[in-house]
Amino acid sequence: MKHPKLAAATAALVALVTAAGCTSDDSGAGPTPTAGSTTAAAPTEPAAVLATAAQRIDQQSYRLTLGDGASGGDTTTLVWDPRGRRGRETTTLAVANGKVVIERLVTGTDVYVKVTAPDRRVPVWDGRTWWHLGTVEAAAGKRTGLDNTRLASTLGAATEVRATGERAYAGTLDLRRSTEVLGEGVGGVLGERAATVPFTATVDAQGRLVRYRIELSGEPGKTSALDLTYADFGLPVSADQPEAGLIGEDPPRNIPGA
Repeated sequence: MKHPKLAAATAALVALVTAAGCTSDDSGAGPTPTAGSTTAAAPTEPAAVLATAAQRIDQQSYRLTLGDGASGGDTTTLVWDPRGRRGRETTTLAVANGKVVIERLVTGTDVYVKVTAPDRRVPVWDGRTWWHLGTVEAAAGKRTGLDNTRLASTLGAATEVRATGERAYAGTLDLRRSTEVLGEGVGGVLGERAATVPFTATVDAQGRLVRYRIELSGEPGKTSALDLTYADFGLPVSADQPEAGLIGEDPPRNIPGA
């Protein structure tokens, strides 16, 4: 199996699948101000705008599409409910004879993974069995790759932020400060460049982050990026436990996250 660009750039995309999700009854609007209360003004300084936009991602459910920036490359789609910690993530990896699909399900209390491969030389990648990785806390402790539910938080390490257009920004990131989100491997991939990684970002009229691209490659003409799109805010998220007959316990080592 070839290593996908996104996996190579972040030290194993197959280990990143870490999902959960949550729908918000109030659609992230927050409490209604009481009489006489004041609402804080929206920030205008570019770095503060992006920090606030990243925080608003966790106020309601959303759909995240994540790719490596290349046309036809590997992709991940996450339907995520931050408050209920429930959701489903699907990662598609291109391989020589087709594609491998990794699905990760978080019910709010437990995590399950199912792998579908284009052939059956690996029996446990049967596209049917949901391997139980344990509780959410236990699965998080085993995570070694990207935590896609927290990628927006890397904007907290943004520097030299500047406006480039209407609600559009650019700057650099010190990704050495985000290893808990990106995984330890990012330092090995980027080396000294991890301290000044270029990025671009766009927020919507409600001040939410909607586009975010981290440029991982320093080589001219080579595409290597984390390209994120946030959409469908407030969408319903369903993440129920699989049927008992489809659950496998004690997952083998070749199950991502096991």
